[in-house]
Amino acid sequence: MILGIMGDTHKDIANIIHLIVEAFIRAGVEIIIHTGDIETKHLNAELFGNIPVICALTNGQEKELDFQFPPHGWVFTYPGNRVKVFKNFSIYVGHKKLYELLRKKESEFRESLEILGRDYDGIRWLFAGHVHRQIFDQDPLINCVNPGAVEGASWGYEYAIVKTKKREVTFSRILPTQPTIEKFKIAVISDSRNVSQLNPPFWEKLAERLKQEGVQEIIHCGNLVTEDIGIEALKDFKVHYTLHEGQANSRKPHDNWQIIRPNNPIVDINGYRFCVQHGLGGSLISKSEIDMLKLSLELAQKYPSIDYVLFGLTRAAFLEENEQLWILNPGDIINDQNFATIELPQNEITFGRIPFDPLPVL
Repeated sequence: MILGIMGDTHKDIANIIHLIVEAFIRAGVEIIIHTGDIETKHLNAELFGNIPVICALTNGQEKELDFQFPPHGWVFTYPGNRVKVFKNFSIYVGHKKLYELLRKKESEFRESLEILGRDYDGIRWLFAGHVHRQIFDQDPLINCVNPGAVEGASWGYEYAIVKTKKREVTFSRILPTQPTIEKFKIAVISDSRNVSQLNPPFWEKLAERLKQEGVQEIIHCGNLVTEDIGIEALKDFKVHYTLHEGQANSRKPHDNWQIIRPNNPIVDINGYRFCVQHGLGGSLISKSEIDMLKLSLELAQKYPSIDYVLFGLTRAAFLEENEQLWILNPGDIINDQNFATIELPQNEITFGRIPFDPLPVL
């Protein structure tokens, strides 16, 4: 199923809703998820392309007369009744839930997801809004998505598209101005470890996928075995990579592989600056959203004009949009075959995965 996610449309002063719906139609969206803060004037099936809509009501709206009868094809969720069941999975559609969870430390956040999964068997996706920022947190069972805000985002008009079968999430936006910078796309990977031994076809499959998507440069955030430096499958890409402390680079230099030094963890691609901090994932476990904001500001002061902070170490893919920069973990390769792509200058971010081959029939 392909889901189109938007939220915090508020008054939609710029009349953007219909443009986002057009993007949903082009992507083949089957159901639209609205994560709340919608005005009564937008309760219009035609405005949403007559696509079925699941819309979260905010506190008190369920008692208002205008919200008693949803448009044809719409379903409302409200406090105490946020979960909707499909044939093979369930989803949570709320407004403030992700905000409430992210105020906690990472370990408490995981515990909250476990409780939600226990109370609602089969839930696989949690959608929420409220904070006007794009957020993604991948969990082995529940993926949490905040599509950002249609009105009130820091830059542009935000939305997301989810492909449930592939477990692929794309965060996108409509820009208020037309950039003169030519579009380009990079890939971000991390924690490949000894994937060449455990899963020999992986690099070939990843290379094929990235070529299809027009990627030219790759940033490897770390936890890479030296035997994979210069691997043939990635010969057509420029690869920026890190080595952990004490790991000797015993392989001969390769023209298309460029090491990121610990004393200068900045990768500059077409004027965009990526700060690579592989071990950051370990410290985030004990941090709340406010702590992460402070950390991002500290990094921005230490490394001026950075656009992205890239990290790894933890299994879960992660994204948080801050006012000045993005914090991103592409996820784990060994367990999930995760990767991320970033298309600039519009900051369209996709979290994808290479599917595992079916096991042989016994």
